[in-house]
Amino acid sequence: MRLMKSWLFAISAVILCVLLLTAYTVKTTQNKCYFGEVDYASVLQWNGVLYGGDTDSDLSGLSRGNAIGKVTYSKIEHRCPRKKMQDGDATNLKTGTPLYEVNGYEPSARIWAGGQLYEAYSNPAARTLNDLLDVTGKIQTVRFISGNDGSDLMDFTPEANAIFIREFPKLEYIPHEELSKQTKSWVGNLYWMEIEMKDGSTRRITYNTMFPSFHSAYATPELAELIEQQRKLIYAR
Repeated sequence: MRLMKSWLFAISAVILCVLLLTAYTVKTTQNKCYFGEVDYASVLQWNGVLYGGDTDSDLSGLSRGNAIGKVTYSKIEHRCPRKKMQDGDATNLKTGTPLYEVNGYEPSARIWAGGQLYEAYSNPAARTLNDLLDVTGKIQTVRFISGNDGSDLMDFTPEANAIFIREFPKLEYIPHEELSKQTKSWVGNLYWMEIEMKDGSTRRITYNTMFPSFHSAYATPELAELIEQQRKLIYAR
């Protein structure tokens, strides 16, 4: 049974954490920093890409690849951490922690670090969701999950699943902060969904019904209609 991604309940929430981290302002008094205990989201930046850590997913089907670098700066090791993250920066990983590729995935989408999987959430070089996630040909199933506890609600039907698998990676990537401005901070009802890869790993995504969109892409009319049709099946059973 898949392990729960307890901290990653919604991708949009993680993106918000990343934005807050990059804009975090340290209060200074007489050249000293004062702040309470900071519970950082697990974030890493490498080659301009921001990644969020996945601590609970079943990763038994994944393997570590070649070394690509190491953490050069850690926020938890500084009383007055710098505000804007740079390449090699991490929030919770120690300085010197090695970074590795994940076999079968582009390092711009997934990285191993500190025995943990880090998944991309922001990539200025991405043009499509596949550029961000590297999921073309890798998705096994998409399903609705509970927004309360993350439990499974319903898998897409085989026909709908095939369409989603084909169309989702091709969606135009839009940086979350830009999409948030266009959608009035992404207001609207949300559907909670989960993508399961052929290797058994999963990724949770959210879908906005008012502005048919995922956290970094608008859905095509075909995909938006498909999601609504599949959602209705939950209540028709």
